[in-house]
Amino acid sequence: MKRSVVLMCMAALLLAGTVSASVKKGDQELDALGGWTTMSPAGGGDDVSALFIVGRYGYFITDWFQVAPVGMYATIDMGGGGDIDVYGIGAAAKFCFMTDKQWVPYAGVQGLWGSAKFGGVTNDGFIYGALGGVRYEMTPTTDFFVEAEYNLFSGDLGDAIDDMIILMVGFIHQWK
Repeated sequence: MKRSVVLMCMAALLLAGTVSASVKKGDQELDALGGWTTMSPAGGGDDVSALFIVGRYGYFITDWFQVAPVGMYATIDMGGGGDIDVYGIGAAAKFCFMTDKQWVPYAGVQGLWGSAKFGGVTNDGFIYGALGGVRYEMTPTTDFFVEAEYNLFSGDLGDAIDDMIILMVGFIHQWK
């Protein structure tokens, strides 16, 4: 009985935080996230899955609008055909809603230059698309977030991959 009461109290404390503002103009933050993705090969074929990591350094230009440089790395297991390593660098922009609340939903866009290496062959191109998610302020300087992205490809990368849907989870560290 005592354990269940303690667990309920801990859950209530986690969900009942009061916040003056989760994000505001001038805030800087570092996002670290990872996830799993599924890709549809151009011209048909079976979907391929991959694991990846992404880092972003964001700056809030206003209380609602953030810009961030983005870096990413992914490794795609092709089964018996070897691995594909994908690198990308670019920028993202996000518009945050309800920035004075503990739960802050957001929507945005991103564009990256990407390079994929497979068996000594390198394919370059652009990765671009929409993103959306929600962040939860755990402490005044740490947020947890869940994000979904839909990306398209162009250039040599577009010849190999049509689109990519990503679901990510991660943590954000803020400097106020």
